[in-house]
Amino acid sequence: MYSLVNASTVGFDLARLPTGAAVATVLLEALAVQSPYVSRARAGSLNGFATFDAVYAADPRRAAAWLEVSALAPSRRLDDALSVVGQLLDDVASAVDPSGAVTRQLEPVLRDLTTASFGGLDDLLRMIRLDILDESPAHVVALASDALAAAYGGRRLREEVRSLLTVPWVSATRGLTPIPADLGPFTDELRRILDRVAALTDAEARVLVDGAAAVEADWSARMHAAAWAGYLSGRLRPAATAQLQAVRALRACGVDAAAAARGVWNSISGCLQAVVVHDLLDEVTYGVLVAPWESAVGILG
Repeated sequence: MYSLVNASTVGFDLARLPTGAAVATVLLEALAVQSPYVSRARAGSLNGFATFDAVYAADPRRAAAWLEVSALAPSRRLDDALSVVGQLLDDVASAVDPSGAVTRQLEPVLRDLTTASFGGLDDLLRMIRLDILDESPAHVVALASDALAAAYGGRRLREEVRSLLTVPWVSATRGLTPIPADLGPFTDELRRILDRVAALTDAEARVLVDGAAAVEADWSARMHAAAWAGYLSGRLRPAATAQLQAVRALRACGVDAAAAARGVWNSISGCLQAVVVHDLLDEVTYGVLVAPWESAVGILG
């Protein structure tokens, strides 16, 4: 379900998850660890993973910590929530009194749709192990998986468990030589958009919701074309980096899960994806994807 190809879907889930910004941070760090810069360092006989070698050690407490992680309640899956909604809508349609008990049952289910996700922790772990860090040593992948699980669980995990799983990864990544986030050939444009996302107002968020609704019929197909362009051009990692940075920017400006689900995320995600590959898109596809953002914030330069 989750991959670099559909990073927008990952971002959609994380933008509505209470711990989503923390998870996005770990994923961004993992993208930086296996970046072209680090790869070139390894090719030049430098050990790009030396800081991970220094902090990795077999800890008998790790197995117990993962038992606590595995005991976390699974996320509410979007397809399950939609199935329940469909059944209730059928019941409402056939009810003698549509304003009665059956209708009231819809209210909590509809609230579930705000936070229900396409994937969960297992999907995130699979992505970081097989997609993001697919060329990294096993112990680096293990440390990243630990930190990802701790970020995802958040305060649902005991503090000592979070610390055990997080500290080695944090120590290792802080020991790396700082490198710029890889946003591809249009870094400056993307940074301006991301900075603006972090400063969105409530009024602008409402315009983004309306803008997403206006292009909804065409959005998925155009976004698919832009994601395919990212894949063909080798810009999957820059595109994913932009999407994950947008998750953190939305948290900074205070956009809640409901607004993100109603269209704020799709508006921002589509705009970022279009800019990442705008030299490869036809004018209509580019226009559909940036239209909500330009309606709310202004014409892109």
